[in-house]
Amino acid sequence: MAADKRPFFSSYATSLWIRFLRFSLQSHKKLEGDLDKVGLTPPQFYVLATIGYAGGLPFGEIGAKMMVTVSNLTGIVDRLEDKKLVVRKRDENDRRVVHVVLTERGAKVYKSTIPLFETCVSEIFAILASSEQKELSALLRKLNHEVSTS
Repeated sequence: MAADKRPFFSSYATSLWIRFLRFSLQSHKKLEGDLDKVGLTPPQFYVLATIGYAGGLPFGEIGAKMMVTVSNLTGIVDRLEDKKLVVRKRDENDRRVVHVVLTERGAKVYKSTIPLFETCVSEIFAILASSEQKELSALLRKLNHEVSTS
């Protein structure tokens, strides 16, 4: 398609969305490369971090916090279990509820991966001054609140 024939979006919001999406995809790719060094995918790390922070959670709560379906979460947890990083445990009071808990090895991987994650994220946002990072954070919080309440 010729340069002068590109689609033109009549809304600045649409262009903003495309920039946001492009940033999200590029930063995710960088994070993916960094986490690959420790043998984790970003979703696997997010599950480890969610469980590590909370000390183990039921499947449904992990899915809600990560905004993924239980069926998507099942595959991620299966792979983490294969790596001996998590175990599934039935709830003592309600056998229908399955908790996902870090193993000792999983806790070590979680703790050692947090600095890698923080370094990666810091590098992604390093181009922004501290005040710009705070402003962006406030704007994203405002957008997230609006989207979650509508």
